Amino acid sequence: MLTNATGHDNVTSEHLLFGGPHLTVHLTLLFNSMVHHCFVPNDVCNGIILPVLKSKHGDATKVDMYRGITLSPVISKVFESVLLHRYDEFLSSDSLQYGFKKSSSCSHALFTVSELVRYFTKKSSRLYR
Repeated sequence: MLTNATGHDNVTSEHLLFGGPHLTVHLTLLFNSMVHHCFVPNDVCNGIILPVLKSKHGDATKVDMYRGITLSPVISKVFESVLLHRYDEFLSSDSLQYGFKKSSSCSHALFTVSELVRYFTKKSSRLYR
């Protein structure tokens, strides 16, 4: 799915998709250089944080009705995807980590928490954070 949302550089995914073979060569040179020199330019790391209303039926004047999203540069997302594809076998995380893993999401964590609450409530036991 393509999106029109851009980071601070105003580059969209369409720019990269239709940039042609010369852009691919330049991005390859850039990414290889970043890995070789262990340096990522600040512009690739910067994002724009925007508040998004959680529910259109809630009170839009309440601060807790918003969640923050970050619009990251498309090039940084492509670089991250390349790194994950290239080094996936060397990367691991704790088994209790739910987000940012294959076949797992934050909804799995929410399910686990709700099941724990249900279990301890049924046993008339206290559940502590």
